Parts: sequence; C-alpha cells; structure tokens
Amino acid sequence: MHSVLIVDDEPFVRLSLASMRAWEEDGFSLSHEASNGKEALEALEAHPEIDIVLLDMSMPVMDGIEFLKRRGGKAPAVIVLSAYDNFHLVRTAFTLGAVDYVRKEEMEGDSILAVLRKAAAGIDRTLEADASLIERRQVDFLRGQMLRDLLAEPMAGDSAAVLASLGVSLAPPLVICAFWVGDFEDVSARYRDEGIERFSALLEGALAQVLAKRGRGHVVMVRPDHAAAFFLGGTEAAGSFCADAKEYVERYLSVRAAFSHSGVCSRMEEVQAAYRTALSRRTVESRIVVLAKRFVRANYADPELRLGAVAAGAGVSRNHLSWEFARETGETLTEYISRVRIEEAKRLFASTSMKVYEVAEKVGFESVEHFSRVFKKLAGAAPSAWTGIASR
Repeated sequence: MHSVLIVDDEPFVRLSLASMRAWEEDGFSLSHEASNGKEALEALEAHPEIDIVLLDMSMPVMDGIEFLKRRGGKAPAVIVLSAYDNFHLVRTAFTLGAVDYVRKEEMEGDSILAVLRKAAAGIDRTLEADASLIERRQVDFLRGQMLRDLLAEPMAGDSAAVLASLGVSLAPPLVICAFWVGDFEDVSARYRDEGIERFSALLEGALAQVLAKRGRGHVVMVRPDHAAAFFLGGTEAAGSFCADAKEYVERYLSVRAAFSHSGVCSRMEEVQAAYRTALSRRTVESRIVVLAKRFVRANYADPELRLGAVAAGAGVSRNHLSWEFARETGETLTEYISRVRIEEAKRLFASTSMKVYEVAEKVGFESVEHFSRVFKKLAGAAPSAWTGIASR
C-alpha cells in the first residue's frame, strides 16, 4: 500500500481527491492532507511512510516550489497539480525533482490513478534496486569475513554450508596464495584523494580477473596491502597464477607486488597451516629500502634528487644503496624516482588544470622535453593525452 499526501489550500480539492474512488482497492491510501507547503513538510516528518505527494503549486504560507526546494529526500515522488495559468511553474517543479503532473481542470479518477501507478512503479523499482545493492554488499562482506576467518581458524561445523550459500565452493586439493603490495606508502599517497578502499577494491578485482582466467578459487583482501587466494588446484598451476597475477597487478595498478604460496592442502583442516607457510615465505623489504623510498617520496619534487642524497637520507653509502635497492625491488633507484614523479604527475593531471610545463616543474623535472620522454615511457602516452582530465 502506497501512502499519499494531498497538499492543496482548497479543502474542496483535497476532499474531492480523497473521495474520487476507493483508492485502497487500487493499492493507495490518501488519508494525509496539508493546506500548504509548511504543513506538508511537517506531515512528512511525522509520517515517514508517505511516499507520494500530490502537490498544488499556488498556496499561501509556502507554495509548491518552495516545498520542493526544502523537502530534501523526504518525499520520494511528487506529482504536481497544475492549473492552466501556472503551468510555467511545472517546468521549475520538474527541475526540482517532480516526477509527473496532472492538470486540475482534467482531474478525474482514472487520470489520477494512472499517474499514481506510474509514480509507484518508479518507487518500487528504486526500492528493489536499493534492496538488491544492500543484499550484494552484505553478501560480499559476509563472504570476505568467512574467508578471512578460515585463514585463521578451522571451519565450524556449518561453515561449508554457509559458504556455499554465499557462492563459495572450496574443496581440496587447494593452494593458499598470498600477495603483498611492496610500495604501500607510495600507493597510500597516490590514493589519498580517492581513499585506500578504492585501491583495495581495484587490487581484489585485478587478482580475481587473473584467477578466473588461470583457474578456479576465491580472492579475499586481508588488509589493504595484502590479499590471499584460495587456488583450487596444484602447486605448479598456483605458481603460474601467482606469477601472472603479479605481472598484471604491477602493470594495471602501477605498484610493486610480491607473492608466495603454500603447498597443496589435501584437507580443509590444513588451510591455516598453509596460510602461515605462505606468510613465512614473504620477502620483507629491508630498513634501508624502506628509508630510501620514504626519502624519495618526501623529496621527489627536488630536481637535484640523486642517488647520493637518497643514500645520505637512508644512512648508507651510494654503492650499498644502489645494490640493495635493485636486489630487493627489481628496479634501480633512478627508475623508482622517475616512477614516483610520473605517478604524481598523473595525479596532478587528473585533479588540476595545470599545464604540462607546470606539472613537469612541480614533480622535479628541469626540462619539459625530458619530462615528456619519461612520462610517455612510463604512462604509455604523451602528457598532452592526460591534460584536462580533471575537467572532463
């Protein structure tokens, strides 16, 4: 049953509308009335079940236009009651969220019922969409929580059935694969505007895409910088999946990724030990590399930033830092500095209207030509293809 509020300063109009037909038989209750917009706002506050408003435009105290401006989201559907001499107000009403209109001179039971049904159908679709979205989010949350719990402790007796109801089917043999983002401080800085949750969703989605192509299983985010995958299969196939996933994540998300995997679990009771094994095989960046990355992140805008300055910041010799950084990260320090600068340049292009030469100077390049060459190499396109992104 949809609850309808009639808003009109003429008592006869309100009475006529309410008694025009047996509305309850059609699924509508026209039991709420108001003589002006102010009373209508009060009625909506007192009766949150009201989901349709029949609204006159010309009323004392507060007219229909002012009501629409002030109502916020309290009335999901507003149908305007329009006279011939104020039809110009209907156009304004539509810009303020009205969904339909009826001419007062043509009001009769069937025409009112038609617009009420149209409004109700829109409300029902919106409610169904909202309910579906909420349900999907709840399912995603429960699925992720149960998979994280499974990595930490043995399954309870009914866990398999609950997982199955959430669309998760796990049966040995399976391998636990673990993934880490090695330069998470850099990632956090890049996603400071969008939020790290956005990055986590992209990472989870990227891993799931590769998994769908390479085998079967499920991916779960353990932390924003760490994910695990239940890979249904053997260690050789799991190793191929991990290598492909690392390459894809690094290319697609512009991060440095690391992975490891366990041996084969022949029983579900072995999952927790397998996960611990995968964690123990992680190669952690040394303090030297962490300090060097922090120094670069803090000073990338300095055009004089070189190996010597970073080494001094990390408290080691130039040769030691150069060797250790390349060994641990798979890239030279110079390559890392360029990557940090280009990532910041992309962020500036996406969030500001700065010119190419301004961005080049902002991220530490002394010449636009050098900036353009490095940008094209790392971003895959010239800076001109990125300018103006913020205004698109």
